[in-house]
Amino acid sequence: MNVPAAIVKTAVRFYGGLFAVTLLAAGWQGRLPDLFPPPRWPETGVHLLLGALVAAGALTAAATARGAFAWARRLDEEFRAVLGGVGRGRALVLAVSSGLAEEAFFRGLMQPALGLVWTSVLFGLAHFPVNRRLVPWTLLAAVIGLLLGSLYEATGSLLAVAVAHGLINFVELVRLGRRPAPEDVVKAL
Repeated sequence: MNVPAAIVKTAVRFYGGLFAVTLLAAGWQGRLPDLFPPPRWPETGVHLLLGALVAAGALTAAATARGAFAWARRLDEEFRAVLGGVGRGRALVLAVSSGLAEEAFFRGLMQPALGLVWTSVLFGLAHFPVNRRLVPWTLLAAVIGLLLGSLYEATGSLLAVAVAHGLINFVELVRLGRRPAPEDVVKAL
């Protein structure tokens, strides 16, 4: 099974639209410079490092959960059924577009207005699946939303949270893509 180019194109269009809405809303509010301030070293390097460290912690927690909990292994199998076989190039495109668009929208636009908790709840709900077997993903997304939102509050940097989000997605997509989905799971879909 391979993730078709059409799915990736649809996702990129969606994330492009979300990013455009974010830019328009931030521009209308006069907050565009706040979302994307000019880079300053060494602050930018610190934000890149913090994003990478948060991603490493989240990925370690996910691997630990898969080893310890049956629900995490079932969730992993469900994702492999949908995303198994995704190549590195498509994984990179999906990871960058989702990390940048979602973080600009949720952390940059929504969090200053709604606060950390409500934005995290909305972030989780935005990851509500069509397949009820993926419902734990919604809860995990809300927890990750709290983590990313806390990082945003600590740094004020969309760079840090977009790097963390993008790295998490990229590593997980590549990991899922290495192993094709089991045939019985694919047939059940």
